[in-house]
Amino acid sequence: MRVLAYADSGSWAAQLASAADAQGGDAAVFVPGRELAEAAADLYPEVYFSELGPFEPVSYSAAFSEAARSFKPDLALFPCTNKGRSIAGLYSSAAGIRSATDAISLSARAGDSPITVRRLVYGGRAEAEFRMNAPAAVCMAQGSYPERGPRGGRGGIHEVRAPGPASSVDFRPRRGEGVQPDEADVVVVAGRGIRSREDLELVKGLARALGGAWSVTRPLAADQGWADSWIGISGLVVSPKLYIGVGVSGQPHHVMGARGSRIIVAINKDPGAPIFEECDYGIVGDLYVVVPELLKLLGGKGGGR
Repeated sequence: MRVLAYADSGSWAAQLASAADAQGGDAAVFVPGRELAEAAADLYPEVYFSELGPFEPVSYSAAFSEAARSFKPDLALFPCTNKGRSIAGLYSSAAGIRSATDAISLSARAGDSPITVRRLVYGGRAEAEFRMNAPAAVCMAQGSYPERGPRGGRGGIHEVRAPGPASSVDFRPRRGEGVQPDEADVVVVAGRGIRSREDLELVKGLARALGGAWSVTRPLAADQGWADSWIGISGLVVSPKLYIGVGVSGQPHHVMGARGSRIIVAINKDPGAPIFEECDYGIVGDLYVVVPELLKLLGGKGGGR
């Protein structure tokens, strides 16, 4: 089974290397940029790259397809992120092959055996297993496979032609505050229990006190405009060591984006909130009382209210 992965970060390169190893056979990766290619050469026998600019899905997909024409994979693996799903969809459509998203495990072997994929369904409340024939494309959920270390020996690095962008892209880097949610060991998330944008300082303060990152649920970002991204299946998928939901109700599309967290803590004044069915530890109480008390216990390191 020949596996070609797409990775746009060192973490995803390591996770997908582990997923590729589990299938046996030959593995390679395509990455955007030589710097990442040099790092990925410690993880894969073969590395393909293109010097690509700001993300534009058609160009990125076309560059990945160039690598696929050289490597001829039976299985293409992608991160189950907004960018990964975009590239996977364009690639699989152009190649005329089947694709799957939100995969948490897969089993593929050389020969005529189909690829068995397990994926989350119904907002993460259930798992489904199905089979599809190679070649195929699969988007892996964050944290579904552990990050693998260097394999020993460096792989070959090959530059592939990068086609020109199909459209003009205005690139404005996200102005994040410190570590980002999808890279942090601790993530504190604000839900609709937060009454105003100014009150996000409580969540930011708790995140600072714990040395982590903060984020919000989709309504606060997409509807209220209080943040430029959110945690959930339609936004960022995170798998920190510690997730704290502050005033988060626990709707399926949000929980599915945080289910990979090692420990989930919930703070909500509604004892019937769905988040309490998902968490490891729950505090039933008013966040406007609980969070300031937590900050006091932490020595006021967060600078919260």
